Amino acid sequence: MNRGILGAIDGKTICALSTPAGMGGIAVIRVSGPEAISLASSLFSKDLRSTASHQAVFGRMVRDGEVLDECLATVFRAPGTFTGEDTVEFGVHGSPFVQSEAVRWLIDAGCRHAGPGEFTSRAFLNGKLDLTQAEAVGDLIASDHEGAHRLAMKQLRGEFAREINALREELIGFAGLLELELDFAEEDVEFADREKFDTLLGQLLERVGRLADSFRHGNAIREGVPVAILGAPNRGKSTLLNALLGDDRAIVSATPGTTRDTVEDTCVMEGIKFRFIDTAGIRETEDAIESEGIRRALDKAKSAAVVLYLMDATCDGEVNPEEQITELNLDAETVTALIWNKTDVTSAPDVTFENIPSFQISAQERQGISEIKTWLLERARGQYDNDSIVVTNLRHYEGLVATKAALEETRIGLKNEVPGDLVASDVRQALHHLGTITGAIDPEDILDHIFSNFCIGK
Repeated sequence: MNRGILGAIDGKTICALSTPAGMGGIAVIRVSGPEAISLASSLFSKDLRSTASHQAVFGRMVRDGEVLDECLATVFRAPGTFTGEDTVEFGVHGSPFVQSEAVRWLIDAGCRHAGPGEFTSRAFLNGKLDLTQAEAVGDLIASDHEGAHRLAMKQLRGEFAREINALREELIGFAGLLELELDFAEEDVEFADREKFDTLLGQLLERVGRLADSFRHGNAIREGVPVAILGAPNRGKSTLLNALLGDDRAIVSATPGTTRDTVEDTCVMEGIKFRFIDTAGIRETEDAIESEGIRRALDKAKSAAVVLYLMDATCDGEVNPEEQITELNLDAETVTALIWNKTDVTSAPDVTFENIPSFQISAQERQGISEIKTWLLERARGQYDNDSIVVTNLRHYEGLVATKAALEETRIGLKNEVPGDLVASDVRQALHHLGTITGAIDPEDILDHIFSNFCIGK
């Protein structure tokens, strides 16, 4: 199925060095297109045109009697290939010279060098992948930890796309009835049960809203769960950051106000990526630079998934931590933990707060750090290690938000008994926004942008 967008498939056979190898390894050169098998066969010592699909043949890459390499050629016949086209993959030795010459020979024989993401875009245009799965290929390539890999694989298997398509199918039925009413407007008939339609809209809004809300968590697990370390100056925030990272990432000083900007670094714990953020100490100050650092600290706290609020057991015994945390005006979804530092010197106050877990540590001696890490991991697994569908892509999130707005307009229109053509227009908008997510309908510039960010050979 040629979707007729992204300039359409130009009919050319393309080739690219798909997996470059270092010296001594094996590199894969992928050739895809209508003439892939015959072109590859013209440069191979054995005729590949009679080779069965998914069969590898050992031979030599040769041209005009000149042998370039001994290699494997694996044939994949359409439509059972990644791109939906005939494909041949050469497994050549990893010499940079062999790799570049092999590609040059293929281009001389009539191939065109593939552009960034062109193999995946052809898979999409030929109906082998929908747009969410195509984007998942890019996410899979970019995944640098187990959590991101797991989310990319779920999307590549089509779980998110199936949910979006199910939402569209439920809406399409009623959209058709509304359109039918417009065709018979003069007869003043009503095909769509308004009460049933309102119930459906309520269900769709709940499902779309749940998907949109999952973006904050999905994006966090892909980019790293943001954990902000806050507190007054000289409480040991930078020391805690270094202890969590296991490295001297932040400058530690006994002088209050040393940290004047945010310091960030990431680490992967048991397959989940965390992004720890050390911030400027929060206090009243007339120093312009320090004030800007405090403003940035509060901004980071508002966007963090977790806030570790640090207090000093040696001097904060009379301070009410709950009041200080409340004054931060954190997002309702932000989870906060109270960390009592320097408990190797003196015990922390024996107080507990509802919904605010507390830990007693010595950041300097790195005592109690493992308990904080265990708690962070338990929270992350509770959010992400389940069977629910999680949105990780900003484009998908924006499409869901737009869909939700159109559905809300539709529901308001029904309740206010606005003309059917206006209600139908809002329904079409909702369907359009859902369609842009999977690529059922999508402008060429969006597709160009998506696939241009892929690497060559994908």
